Amino acid sequence: MNESHDKTNSPSRASSAEEGHDVSDTFYTSQRKGSHVFRVRLDATGFTLQRESPGGTVIKEQHVRIGDIVGGRCMRPKKTRRLAMSGACACSSGNPNSPAVSASGDRPAAAINTPSKCSTASKEDHPLSDGDVSAYLYVFAYVLKKRSLRTELHRERTVLTLRFRSFDTFEDNMREADRWYRALRWQLHRTLEDIFVAPTADERRRRVLVLLNPKSGSGRAREVFNMHVTPVLNEAEVPYDLYVTKHSDFAIEFMSTRCLDAWCCVVAVGGDGLFHEIINGLLQREDWAHVLPGLALGIIPCGSGNGLARSIAHGYNEPYFSKPVLGAALTVISGRSSPMDVVRVQLQQRSVYSFLSIGWGLISDVDIESERIRMLGYQRFTVWTLYRLVNLRTYNGRISYLLTEQDDSPVPGYGNQQHRMQGSRSCNTHIDKLAPSLHHSSTEYLPQEFADVISLETSINQSFRSRCDSWLSGGSRRSFYYSISESIYHSLADESEFAGQAAAALENRQQNFGPTSELPDLDEPLPEDQGWQVEEGEFIMMHAVYQTHLGIDCHFAPKAQMNDGTIFLILIRGGISRPHLLSFLYNMSSGTHLPEVNNEYVKVLKVRAFRLEPHDNQGIITVDGERVEFGPLQAEVLPGIARVMVPK
Repeated sequence: MNESHDKTNSPSRASSAEEGHDVSDTFYTSQRKGSHVFRVRLDATGFTLQRESPGGTVIKEQHVRIGDIVGGRCMRPKKTRRLAMSGACACSSGNPNSPAVSASGDRPAAAINTPSKCSTASKEDHPLSDGDVSAYLYVFAYVLKKRSLRTELHRERTVLTLRFRSFDTFEDNMREADRWYRALRWQLHRTLEDIFVAPTADERRRRVLVLLNPKSGSGRAREVFNMHVTPVLNEAEVPYDLYVTKHSDFAIEFMSTRCLDAWCCVVAVGGDGLFHEIINGLLQREDWAHVLPGLALGIIPCGSGNGLARSIAHGYNEPYFSKPVLGAALTVISGRSSPMDVVRVQLQQRSVYSFLSIGWGLISDVDIESERIRMLGYQRFTVWTLYRLVNLRTYNGRISYLLTEQDDSPVPGYGNQQHRMQGSRSCNTHIDKLAPSLHHSSTEYLPQEFADVISLETSINQSFRSRCDSWLSGGSRRSFYYSISESIYHSLADESEFAGQAAAALENRQQNFGPTSELPDLDEPLPEDQGWQVEEGEFIMMHAVYQTHLGIDCHFAPKAQMNDGTIFLILIRGGISRPHLLSFLYNMSSGTHLPEVNNEYVKVLKVRAFRLEPHDNQGIITVDGERVEFGPLQAEVLPGIARVMVPK
């Protein structure tokens, strides 16, 4: 893995490359059967790897998309090995067991920037000796791959390792590696929509706020975050602050009282319940109209249902089932956001805001009653559905609704376009905000042909986890030694001040912050001249949804979009046969349960507002899977007022 290229070429390339932010060079890898020469180029589309024959003909070409790259790191290996054999030739194939060997048994690419040395190498000259002056650039990417024709696409962590040894000192080589690194960061910022670019003159470092529910799902949220999310954030050099929720409604109190200027986005590590608290906390602020548009929201699925995370992945053709947490972590660092509808729900004593669903009847019964077998995880829903199907209930009530316009196009002014995230920074260079978008097929993936250039060293990530040295970071050395039996990641601010703010927030909940309602009060009759329609009688269930999925494998509203201004209102009337109902429930996993044409028992209505008036005195009503007080309610869609993080 030594070099055979005149280093006088480097300065001229450096100036031209920095002007255009594109860099290229010749690299090679040593194998048992000889060296392979590669032309490596970095431009706005990503890394292009061209394998050449000895005559200079391109044999193979592969592309690592810029959209699959999360970051890079210049570094010098902490430990190197001495020569196993003092007489080894510097141009020969190296020992495949050496530290720099890739997963395929071949060494990663090395820069060809010095004259060839075919004589016996000394300890100082050998690239793996203790006197090695090489600098390394590690490029981290998560590439779509297939293990076989029968398996689904999945993202696999890939490390492109470039070695620089053009000069006689490590400092000079590191400057060359840093030139590539800076070019990479510049190209990445063109696709990050400025989420991590300083928006103000003082270039304040804006960060990601992470709220973690340690009891969500099976109670492994903290472990999942530290093991699978923190490494991705570190690779992407995304600064973050982690807070662990201490009690119910902690996130509501936090989001409604704290100054949020330091953060550009908020990430929920947990289930849909935590995300529900975040939304409601934001909309209970007096300054919600100022804060909400500039704060992107994300979710790392660690709960039982995970309907929102599944809906986002489905809407953007992102692999989910193989590694859902990984896909969500990559979404968090994508720098992309999309408008999302929020539904205002007026109850008898208060108003809440919903991003997922409103339920009454069968599905809500299953959701809440199955909590007693929560230890079964997501399977608890299946078990309790069968139980409730045998012991079927009906509910008597009246449902009034306003149909939407019969147009499937997005709501004007909101659309499906991705929006820029405001805030934060990752480098001090000004980035052009009008960088062109890059469109690539979501089915493109990387074969194994370039394993000799692309290293799959999963251990490299551990070298960078110590970078986090904040009281608020999940991988922090300062907080690692505390007991994990309690919430230990918290603000450095005075907690008594937070307690006072939380008390004030409880009083503010009675105030009508958030968007004003266009509906009459819940205790007032509905106007007859606005087109309200009514369904009344016995119902098995009513469920209103605005995302495609209610859970991991519950494809409940296949035609829903995050920002279409539509509530899909599904009604099932009493009298439906159990086989018909069982077929409906069974086909929810594939999204084929809804009829093409409404029938006597099952109706699918596209509405913009509705009112539910139960005639019974008891039952279960849920909002985003959370139980609320039983009684009449009304809901109306607020098109695109929130922003949610989406994949590239």
